[in-house]
Amino acid sequence: MADMTNMDNEQVNPLLLEFLDTDSFDEKYKLLVAAPTLDFDNLLIDNMASSIDAVIPDGDIETRLQDLKNVIRTRAKYELTRRAK
Repeated sequence: MADMTNMDNEQVNPLLLEFLDTDSFDEKYKLLVAAPTLDFDNLLIDNMASSIDAVIPDGDIETRLQDLKNVIRTRAKYELTRRAK
């Protein structure tokens, strides 16, 4: 859990805000693909994963980012299948 005493000094990552504002998993995936890998860190990946009720295993940033993309791509396919019914 974040230290609430330091919350005033920290800014929310704009990429996280944009991720949270997207309406579909397809849009979330497109956002991840478009963003430079250098913009990601472990905290951002954890927060994005948490927002979609997913857990991304520890590892290097590139592997974790790919795992997050895979989860979102899978959910996007399910979302499309569900909408088609």
